Amino acid sequence: MSYLAITLNHFRAVKAWGDACDAQINLDIRTFNLEIKSRNRYYTLRPRFLTASKGKIAYAIELLKEVKGFIGWLPYDVLQWDLSKDKLLFKKFLEKAGLKFPLAWLSLNDVAGDFLIKDAVGSFGYQIAGPYRRGAGVRWPQGGEHQKREQGVEFAEQFVSGTNLKVWFWGAEAFYAHVHPYPTIVGDGRSTVQALIEARLAGAGESYSGTADQENLTASLVFQGARLSDVLEQGQEIWMDFRYGRRYATMSPTAQTDNDLSKINQQVRQQIDLIGVKMAEELVRRFKAPVLYAVDGVVDEGGTVWWLEVNSNPILPPEGYAIVFKSLFGASGKS
Repeated sequence: MSYLAITLNHFRAVKAWGDACDAQINLDIRTFNLEIKSRNRYYTLRPRFLTASKGKIAYAIELLKEVKGFIGWLPYDVLQWDLSKDKLLFKKFLEKAGLKFPLAWLSLNDVAGDFLIKDAVGSFGYQIAGPYRRGAGVRWPQGGEHQKREQGVEFAEQFVSGTNLKVWFWGAEAFYAHVHPYPTIVGDGRSTVQALIEARLAGAGESYSGTADQENLTASLVFQGARLSDVLEQGQEIWMDFRYGRRYATMSPTAQTDNDLSKINQQVRQQIDLIGVKMAEELVRRFKAPVLYAVDGVVDEGGTVWWLEVNSNPILPPEGYAIVFKSLFGASGKS
């Protein structure tokens, strides 16, 4: 995520567009609002920031003391819509649109395979337990089927393993993607699983006992039949976590893009383009202009994308400014 959350990368992208289009651009350092004038049009773009507290990340719209990074300007306030707030509603949308998604069960007695337990409301990979094997004797973490809480309704979801996919859209157009395999450890014939995990976490400034992800790491090991005391054979590889964004590696600041969209094969790209069309058709009924959103999924071994959730307020990758400004100022953007 380091490329996306580096403030200078956002400045570079905005400046490049401004230079090419001879636009007037001003930054209010107190509010971090960005004012842009071009082609006799004027817009104020509002900032978004990334915060971190007690090992968990969140978004903010002000430069608070907890802010760790800047994640973009957009020409509208924070948006929320039902499909982005409720994963179960998003599944209904996907079903109606003819798109692939993992099954959901509201009773553990109905579970028909490997599964996770999720809250219908939640983001950043929080409020997710598992993965578990069917019949593992798991109970609802919060104490009851169909229990409604501030976070939402708990449900069991079919666990589909594969490669994590996150795609950013402006309207119907996909312009950025991450394709992230699960983070793994590789055996050397001597070290225990715990030692290998500790070594990887230490590189990211964490420890197994101190990480907020310990329950998910443990569940991932159990799911694969591994124990912390096991010694993996030379070259034997197992994964540590299944959630997007958990790389467990130090990411250095860089101006080099990590956009994987051009690397995606035609089969997967067709599925990406299709969900973009379906989402844009849905959102045009809510908003008068294109909006930014990101969709998370997992690509299985056969190349099928299983869509998981949609985020209405994601980071704006720097490459997105040219697309956003085209919507605001026209194709050329020249004054």
